[in-house]
Amino acid sequence: MKHQKLKVILQFGLSFCILIFAFCISGRAEAAILYLESSQNEYRQGQTFVVEARIDAEGECINTVKADLSFPKDVLEAIDFGRGGSILNLWLKPPEINQTQGLISFIAGIPGGYCGKLSGDPGSSNLLGKIVFKAKEINGGEPSVEVEFLDSSQVLLNDGLGTSAKLTAKRIALKILLKGTEVPEDEWDKELKKDTLPPEPFNIEVHQDASVFEGKYFITFSTADKQTGIDYLEIKEGKKEWKKGESPYLLEDQSLRSIIKVRAMDKAGNERVAEYMPLKKLFPYRWLVIIFLLATGIILWFIRRKKNEK
Repeated sequence: MKHQKLKVILQFGLSFCILIFAFCISGRAEAAILYLESSQNEYRQGQTFVVEARIDAEGECINTVKADLSFPKDVLEAIDFGRGGSILNLWLKPPEINQTQGLISFIAGIPGGYCGKLSGDPGSSNLLGKIVFKAKEINGGEPSVEVEFLDSSQVLLNDGLGTSAKLTAKRIALKILLKGTEVPEDEWDKELKKDTLPPEPFNIEVHQDASVFEGKYFITFSTADKQTGIDYLEIKEGKKEWKKGESPYLLEDQSLRSIIKVRAMDKAGNERVAEYMPLKKLFPYRWLVIIFLLATGIILWFIRRKKNEK
């Protein structure tokens, strides 16, 4: 048990250190391409639509992406970032939207690396994330706008050295039309309605380590949603209220007598709940059980001894 706890802590620390170390070392490498896609190039004012951030590894294997994107804040409103279906699964810096500055940024990794789309892939296995925009209602004109990756964006190779790939970043140009009389299609709402599946099944593990949370008990868990992405996570201990949190999570009940539940909610409102039943809850009278088993063992030993004497 002790070795298992230590293994989990080392995995967290090692993954974090590898990605941070990778950004401290750079070198010459092959190219990688960051680019943006949308279902169309024209949207109406008031319409919600999706721009997908993707990557072309150009035949190389990569393991980390640091992305900084800019958008015209006076014309577009960034309202969400969907991680469903993303090849990225270790988020050092979850997507952050700064509407005031017109910026979106994230840092994430791919343990084991990503070496490009597989043969026969329809085009979904190089997705980094889906940016949800809403075209603002502005006075007059039909502006042409661009969403682009900034020069601060970076892609690292999966070569154990943190080698920085020579990066090409492609922007996307969009035209925002006048509102019109018809109600425009909401692309994101359409995706949410199609998502009827809950997040992936997951387990809760309880750990204790002197180097984490001052040696107090905490839990770890991990799940994902392949459709629209995880919206938030909640933890419940015993009869207490649900509380939003992330893994690792410090337990309030350090006696380990409460049933622990973690609820993962995706952006479409589907949920998955995992439950952990502490041993102290399963066996509240464990000492009586131990005494009973010992007594039974002693009785059986005496019976067997009597038979042998005969």
